Formats: sequence, structure tokens, C-alpha cells
Amino acid sequence: MRLPTPAAIGNLRRPRVAARQSPEQRAKAGSASDRSAAARAEGRSRAAGREAPAAPWHYAKHVSAYLATEADTRVSRRHVRHAQREVLWTESRIERVRKCGRVPVTEGGNVTVKDNAGVAHYAGLATCGSIWACPVCSAKIRNHRALEISTGAANWDRAGNTVYLLTLTMPHDFGMPLAKLVPVIADGFRSIKQGRAWVDIRDKLGIVGTIRSMEVTHGANGWHPHLHVLVFIDGALDAAGLAELTIHVRRVWARQITAAGYRLPNSHGVDIQRCYSAAEAGQYIAKTQDGRSAGNELARGDMKSGRNGSRTPFEILDDFRWTGDAKDLALWHEYERATKGHQAISWSQKLRERLELAAEELSNEDVAAAEVGGEDVAIIANWQWKRVVAIPGLAGYLLDQAEHGGIDAINETLRAHKIGAARDPRMNAVLTALRQYCDWR
Repeated sequence: MRLPTPAAIGNLRRPRVAARQSPEQRAKAGSASDRSAAARAEGRSRAAGREAPAAPWHYAKHVSAYLATEADTRVSRRHVRHAQREVLWTESRIERVRKCGRVPVTEGGNVTVKDNAGVAHYAGLATCGSIWACPVCSAKIRNHRALEISTGAANWDRAGNTVYLLTLTMPHDFGMPLAKLVPVIADGFRSIKQGRAWVDIRDKLGIVGTIRSMEVTHGANGWHPHLHVLVFIDGALDAAGLAELTIHVRRVWARQITAAGYRLPNSHGVDIQRCYSAAEAGQYIAKTQDGRSAGNELARGDMKSGRNGSRTPFEILDDFRWTGDAKDLALWHEYERATKGHQAISWSQKLRERLELAAEELSNEDVAAAEVGGEDVAIIANWQWKRVVAIPGLAGYLLDQAEHGGIDAINETLRAHKIGAARDPRMNAVLTALRQYCDWR
């Protein structure tokens, strides 16, 4: 796969194709086994400090050399997320994102590789908790939110109540700043739920609360922030009630968008559809009419791809990782600035209790930092970890090795990069026993 250079791209926007490769497919396409040895040799050279680290677009294929072409979806997604985060270690303008997954937070600075039911992860590293700007933390947070939302929506539906998915969009044109569009749609939704008209409809239709999610894409018409909202109805909603709700939302939404100086939303500006419960993997999951999980539709923006030539922010970041297009980096920085301080997902007060969920909602930071446990596989010393993160793709690859061959596979890889073997956690117990014996003597 030949990659376009920034010079070849020039001032022209790259053409978009309908069948766009996902970041995982692109990573596998760049994972030819005959490049692995050269990539690892390049990593050893950088680790030894004999050359400066390359720019993101120079090491995209190098990172992909660590991903096996037969890797399953979970491993492929982890590989891409870690590779994208490595780009942000140098390119993000958010300090906590630059530290996420790179800076140890333990006393002594050691990093532990753990295995939880066959899935490896690191413990002892900083987490940023950014649902917007971190591909790794975002996945963990959004997965947690999606499970909560799907479970709550299914509980509500099974109890004989109704759940609707409301989608809100606004007109937008190329060149409109995202920082101005985001508050417009956020304020527009708040206006829908304010005033006497809303109180009357809420009480009449039995609306007990909403869960609102904001997503952002970018395409030929510029930035496209939009909202997905779950509306929870006590009991059923007949055709007249649905029409009354739709009319209210359309009227207020149009008024707010035009009052902010934008064009009148078209017929697609407000869409509402009912969700249903379906038995899936032994659990009841709330689904939309076209079979999508309601929780994923609201919360898993990190797993979506842009439609009709548009791109999600993480697709923009991945394009920059592969091509080095300065325009994509500028778009990413604009996205970081515009979403800072805004809520990605918000719940109505006391709705969690009505949905039979824990009353207290964990913060994004708490979800991202939560330790999932598991067995200690290897302990990487602070000086070794600094060498690991200096080699693009190696941190993610060590997790693959931990799952396939434990500490022996990890140490084989570390030695290949002249880093030295990690410590076996079992030795800690031996050392502790020796100290206790010496103290007793």
C-alpha cells in the first residue's frame, strides 16, 4: 500500500470513497510479515538513541508490522487505539492526554502487565479520562456507558414502558467553526426541555427523563455535531402522543437554530423512532428499529465510522497517523478545543433510579482509571518502560505477547530490542520470604 505524501496532497482535499477502510483494516494491510524484522530493527535503533523519533506518518507502517494479519477484532482495535494514542503523546494539546498510558504513577515508576481472563492490560500508568480526545480511555468509558444505557433501557421496556430514540441535527457548511456549532445544539436541546409547553407535554405523555449523547463528524460540508437522545415514556405512547412530541421538538428546535443565525433545519433535522428489547447473548438489550443497540448508538461513538464520505474524529486522527496531512492535524486540534468542557453523555436527574441502575454515576475519570484486576504477568522497571514507549507500537505489542506466551514472550521481545528482561512477579514472593527469614534470624 503506497501512501500519499503531504506534498502530493497539496492544498486539495483527499477524495473520499464509499467503501472506506476502517482503521483496523488499514493497519492489517500494512502488517506484511516481511517488514517485521526491518521494523523491529528500526525500533532498536531509535531505542538506542541513534536517531530522532520519526513523525507519526513515518512510523505508521512500522507500528502495523507488530499486528498479525490474522489478529481478531479485539486485538486489531486495541492495536489501532494504542497507535493513535502514541501520536497524541506528542501532538495533543491536552496535557493529561499526552501523559495517558505513558507516564507511570506508581512509587518507583514500575509498570505491571496483568492478564484478566486472557486479556492483557497495564497497571500503574496515568489515565486521562477523556471521552472526547483519547482513543483508549474513550473506548473504556463508552463501553461502560453503553452497557448502562442498554441495560436501563431494556429494563424500562420490559416493565411495559416505552423508549424512543430522538436524533437532532442542524444545517452546517464547510468552514463553520466547531466551537460555535457545539453550544448551539447543546443549548437547542436544553430549550426543548424548558418552559410551560414542555412541562405540559412531559406530564401528559408521561416522559420521565432523557439520556443525551453528542457526536461529531467532519465531511464535505464541514463539521457536523449532532445529538442522539433516548426519551423514556411511562407506559405506552399512541400515535397522537408521538405526533404531539414530534411537533413540539421540531418547533422549538427550528426556533433555536434559526435564532442562533443558522438556516432552518430540513425534514431530517428531527428524527424519532421507537426502541425495542431483544434477547441477545442471554441478556435483554434495547435496540433501535434497524437492529442497532440503543446503548451503542448513544455511547459507542468511538466504534462508528463516518457516512457518505464523512469522518469521525478518530478517523481524522488515524488519517494523520498514516499520511501526516497537516490539515488533518489542524482539524484534530480544532476538535480538541471545541469539545473541551462539554458533556458527551448526560442523564436527567433521578432517571438512573427509575431504570433500576446504581444511583451514583461514576465520573469518566473514575471509569478510565478503574483497575480491572487479574494476575500479574510481568513487572517492567521504570528505565525499561521509558525505552518501551520510545519505540512506536511496542507497548501495544507487548500486550499481544503477554496473551500469547506470558512473561517468556514479553522478555523475548524486550531482549530483541536490547531492553532487558522484565521481572517475574513471582520473585516478589520469594524475596519477601527471604527478608522475613533474614529478619527472623
